[in-house]
Amino acid sequence: MKVAILNIIILIVLILVALAIDAKAQDSTVLKKADFTSWVIESNTKTPKISAIKFYNAKQELIYQEIISGKNINVNRVKVLKKLNEVARLIETNRKITPNNLVAASLKVN
Repeated sequence: MKVAILNIIILIVLILVALAIDAKAQDSTVLKKADFTSWVIESNTKTPKISAIKFYNAKQELIYQEIISGKNINVNRVKVLKKLNEVARLIETNRKITPNNLVAASLKVN
């Protein structure tokens, strides 16, 4: 009886230690993934060929904006998603971007 109770106590302690180690590991990964760039496409149903593409940092601050006119941007296409993510990575790595046609050049808009 005493051995069974001792085994249960040891098992509970091991489970608590494992949970503490797992929680600590998750905290460090959250801090590493906190720096990212997201993008949003804003358009209007009355003027679908004019879109504003905005890129935000991890603090949801606007870091880059571009207006594309003359082309309807279809976000459901995989190619468009890849290009926008490439531009987001470029903006994320290079903070001093001056041209105003990164998205247009990436999507080959004339």
